[in-house]
Amino acid sequence: MLPIFMLLCVSSGVLAQSRTVSGVVTDAAKEPLPGVSVIVKGTTNGSSTDVEGRFSLQVTEANPVLVVNYIGYESQEVTVQGNSPVTIVLQTSAKALEEVVVVGYGTQKKVNLTGSVSVVDGGELTKRPVASTGLALQGIAPGVNVQQQSGLPGGDSPTIRIRGLGSIAAGSNPLVLVDNVEMSLDAIDPNNIESISILKDAAAAAVYGSKAANGVVLITTKRGSAKGINVQYNMYAGWQKATNMPDKVNALDHMKYFDIAQVNDGNRPSFTDAIARYEATGPDNFSLFNTDWVDEVLSNNGAMQSHNLILTGGTDKIKTFASGSYLNQNGLTQNTNYQRIDFRFNTDMELAKGLTASMDLVMNRGDRTWPGDSSPGFLIRQAVGLPAYVPGRFNTGEYGAGWENRNPIAQAEASGFNDKITNSRIISGTLRYTPIEGLELFATYSINRANERSTNLIKQYQVYEPDLVNNVLKLKTLYPPNTSISDMSTDIGQDLFRTQATYNKSFGKHNLTLLGGFSTEDNIYNFINGSRANLLTPDLPYLSSGDPATQIALSGARRQTMVSLYSRIAYNYDEKYLLELNGRWDASSRFQDGNRWGMFPSISAGWRISQEDFWEGISGVVNEAKIRASYGALGNQNLGSSTFGFYPTYPSYAAGNAYNYFFDNSVSPGYVLLDTPNRGILWETSKIFDIGADFGLLNNQLSITADYFSRDIEDMLQRIPIPNYVGAAAPYVNAGTMRNTGWELGVTWKDDINDFHYQIQANLSDVKNEVTNLNGQEYVTGNLIGREGYAYNSYYGYIAEGLFQSQDEVNASPRIAGNKPGDVKYRDVSGPNGIPDGLIDTYDRVVLGNSMPRYEYSANFAAQYKGFDATIFFQGIGKRDNYMSGTGVQPFYSGGFQGTMYEFQKDFWTPENPGAAYPQLSIKNVSDNPNYRPSSYWIKSGAYLRLKNVVLGYTLPKELTQKVKISSWRFYASAQNLFTWDNFYPGFDPEINDNTGDFYPIMKTFTFGMNIKF
Repeated sequence: MLPIFMLLCVSSGVLAQSRTVSGVVTDAAKEPLPGVSVIVKGTTNGSSTDVEGRFSLQVTEANPVLVVNYIGYESQEVTVQGNSPVTIVLQTSAKALEEVVVVGYGTQKKVNLTGSVSVVDGGELTKRPVASTGLALQGIAPGVNVQQQSGLPGGDSPTIRIRGLGSIAAGSNPLVLVDNVEMSLDAIDPNNIESISILKDAAAAAVYGSKAANGVVLITTKRGSAKGINVQYNMYAGWQKATNMPDKVNALDHMKYFDIAQVNDGNRPSFTDAIARYEATGPDNFSLFNTDWVDEVLSNNGAMQSHNLILTGGTDKIKTFASGSYLNQNGLTQNTNYQRIDFRFNTDMELAKGLTASMDLVMNRGDRTWPGDSSPGFLIRQAVGLPAYVPGRFNTGEYGAGWENRNPIAQAEASGFNDKITNSRIISGTLRYTPIEGLELFATYSINRANERSTNLIKQYQVYEPDLVNNVLKLKTLYPPNTSISDMSTDIGQDLFRTQATYNKSFGKHNLTLLGGFSTEDNIYNFINGSRANLLTPDLPYLSSGDPATQIALSGARRQTMVSLYSRIAYNYDEKYLLELNGRWDASSRFQDGNRWGMFPSISAGWRISQEDFWEGISGVVNEAKIRASYGALGNQNLGSSTFGFYPTYPSYAAGNAYNYFFDNSVSPGYVLLDTPNRGILWETSKIFDIGADFGLLNNQLSITADYFSRDIEDMLQRIPIPNYVGAAAPYVNAGTMRNTGWELGVTWKDDINDFHYQIQANLSDVKNEVTNLNGQEYVTGNLIGREGYAYNSYYGYIAEGLFQSQDEVNASPRIAGNKPGDVKYRDVSGPNGIPDGLIDTYDRVVLGNSMPRYEYSANFAAQYKGFDATIFFQGIGKRDNYMSGTGVQPFYSGGFQGTMYEFQKDFWTPENPGAAYPQLSIKNVSDNPNYRPSSYWIKSGAYLRLKNVVLGYTLPKELTQKVKISSWRFYASAQNLFTWDNFYPGFDPEINDNTGDFYPIMKTFTFGMNIKF
């Protein structure tokens, strides 16, 4: 009883000392603020204000300190003395108003932007541990479409399109600048990124001129700090597996269904005896096989790991940021690997008053390894296409014959290597001088060099076959027929010099910025390539060990230069009325005198309505509101890095034995014209209109950005076909127009509830592409067409109307010769005279759809509670057509070998299964089988919703970590591409376009990692 009595006494004492603290929280205009977090400092005792801004707490401290937090306002600490209610007035956060974003060749206050710019914080990227920085951009900004077509290590870079397709022949990739130096997104570790600005319209990108026709991705890396020395270590490790793989039939089913197809084609069954033996004894991996090709070929572990070490430090005079990263990623097939080592050193120095300098050094090494005799993609194509009865590996481990001795298991494990090592280095130096207040003079020079060394050794492996008489294995052959070695070295360089002056001046409420600059750019490309066959031994993988009689040697070099002038005038009155003019003049060596220079101007304006007096009545709800509009032009001349791409106004030739000729009783060396020049071509131009609005509501807890845009591409650089008798490829001409129109919507909600902080971000956008003029031309390539009035590269073929159900229906319908019940029925659309003619032929082909993504959406949910954090990210496409062909849809077909069939293809037509999903079985090839002509029958919806990323993390309490001199220690688990919802073909990923069965699957990734700050 005594312990209970003492406990009651203590409790009574505590209760006697507790009291209620109450009050109200308002903004500077005395308007109550609901949802404000009020916590007693050093405790978890807290509450939130109600709709009238009021709160109350039970406290035991004599003079408690209240910590008051609200999004969009400065935090306060208030000491409460006595029992009287307190009134707390929060001031608008200066950070929200003064936030600056990186724009073309400078920075601007976010509230003063008149162009369309999306900003991504570097911290958002590191929440998604991926090997390619480009993949981390998927779904993170409206209007930026990121499509991943492969999960191959070192080859999983996505296709990035900003506001649609930008050109037919001059490229559609955006300009990527890392600290104003062109780089690949794959060459930078996300841990080194401070922020990313995505410039989407002409006003935002105009100062980059011809480089910016397809938008600009500006990456700013982290810099050093004068706050002592700080060390940070980030790592993750995990494994990958395919998101989707089709299920194949086993050996016995393959043979049974193949024989059905044989009979349907009027042939005798091929596997009658083999089926009986399989059913009697089953496979033994000696004479009878049931090879699981997918399991055998995709036998690598898919493991990956990443390590990053960052050191920052400095003084008021010199600051340094140093980072080293290492990535190691295994593929699904043996001898498939990618490794990357990255070092970055950013140094900033104050040389004198008003004079600063910076020096950046970047070194990057990428090492990609593939098997020698096949790409990983073709290995997987064989794995998903080869029949299970084909010998793969004998029960004693020797390689079987595969298909005509080409065995993908052996190719993956024992066919040599195909290594590509890329060493890149960037040195960038910058000087900034401020002679007077408001004036900054700036000069920078960067050297960007990359060397790519590719070595491909093809070794022979032993192929065995069973000796059924003696019940032993015997060597059948060596495959491939010869060993060979090829060695190629490529050097790529870019030298960039830029100097500019910026002047900022305020006159009362008038604010003016003037910027002018000059830049030069020199791009070089050269290569040397050699190969030999019949090596003395594969243990000497050098050209000198090959047969000189088989030697092939090639080399080449090319160069392209640019000179540019650019300017910007930005004016605002009281940060309320905004106006900006941009211009750039570019000259490119790709064009001749008279067409060399192009001018690309833009104008934009904005109105911050929320700064007007009449807005004051609703400013408590809608506290920020701005409308903006822009119009401008951007040039494009990026015809690629081929010889003719660098020199399209000059003829290109080739020499070789095939072109030699006999003259005057002797053989003379000959040359052939490869490409036809056009000295009159000029700049392709994109004219972009944008109108948008930005809103901040409820003290900026809710932010909304909306845009509508149109983008007209004129004077398109393209190669209009010329007659074959010319004997050379067509020249580039300026012909035709194309348009992209669309809209974007981004919504973000942030809130705090005591210790619980959360954020919801949603993006939705749409882009529609239309070819508006091709000068009367049409481009038909297989199942794709470029036609006026439709999206470029639309699907082109026949309209399918189901399957023929009877011979009477076949006889009564327009048909292709040889049609029979169970075949695809096509619609008679037209004939030579433009009306249906009762025949099915090329006149009946129509545009069927296109693979351009429409209605792209994403949603990101992030929350933190005390030491715990969680992120859930969804991404998807609302509308897209996707065409399947080849192995993906046609049983028993695969170019280069006999294919098998998939489980979902068992739903084929027979008289007993008239409602089947697929035509009757046949082994005829594509040219002889009318069912597999390009048609709507093989187009399915490529729309999908994907759980792109899930992260769960925990940060250890500071009381524990500080004991071991660690300021922060976080652990996390992450999953990428966890689930996908779609209506596409089973086993195939809807994000991969136009799948023929030759693909490397997108990866599902599971990682565990930690972040440590010392």
